Amino acid sequence: MYMRRTQLYLDETQRKILARLSRETGKSIGQLVREAVDETYRGKKSAEHPFSGDDPIWRFMGGGRSREGDVSARHDRYLYGGKDETVR
Repeated sequence: MYMRRTQLYLDETQRKILARLSRETGKSIGQLVREAVDETYRGKKSAEHPFSGDDPIWRFMGGGRSREGDVSARHDRYLYGGKDETVR
């Protein structure tokens, strides 16, 4: 794939966001911008979406309790019902 050099202007907040994501993911700022363009304008999802420490998903971790001792292994059965197909 041929890439063409492009210059763009970012405000300070945008630059800081990209710099932080670059550090967290190990990706270059250019790569992050290319992925954002692909996702936004081409409808192409990036193959990798690592969780960062400030991702809202972490607020839900460990937030539930159950009397069942096998929820992590048989979660589909509890969420959707039906036949239990636990992989052992």
